[in-house]
Amino acid sequence: MIRFTRVRILMKSPDHAAFKAILVISMIIAIALLPAVAKADHHKPHGPPAFSEFDADGDGLVSEQELAEFRAARMAAMAEAGRPMKGAAIAPAFADLDTDGDGMLNEAELTAGQQAHRKAMQEAHGKGMGGGKGMHHGHGKGMAMPTFADLDLDGDGCINAEEFAKHQAERHGKPAAPVE
Repeated sequence: MIRFTRVRILMKSPDHAAFKAILVISMIIAIALLPAVAKADHHKPHGPPAFSEFDADGDGLVSEQELAEFRAARMAAMAEAGRPMKGAAIAPAFADLDTDGDGMLNEAELTAGQQAHRKAMQEAHGKGMGGGKGMHHGHGKGMAMPTFADLDLDGDGCINAEEFAKHQAERHGKPAAPVE
């Protein structure tokens, strides 16, 4: 009984009331900040996908089809999440990545291509990939972000590998590589 009375006395102390008030205020602040934290995470730069994510069949090599399918799936997922992929229109073509010309990408080729693309993006976007003076939402001067319609050349509501390659080739002034 003495312990119960003692606990009861502690519960009514001014220190306990202050603790409860601080706890309630802290919870209110945390709840109020959740949208800001979620938005900050939404804009946090993410590293390039791992080689294994491209290698759908797990054979240790990435075919042109695997690359095209991965890119299309990633673009669709990012678009659905409301996060358009900056630089998708200037992503290197398969032939540019396949430095040994064997028709397949090994991990070193893909990684080197990803690093080169990221470096080109940073240089084109003023090192910060942000909207600095003279920039348009993360794109350098004169580089407007392509719309879905720009990539969906046949207007069927889907962007296939051929449409992507054709748009990319037009953007870079190169002839479009045939897509199997």
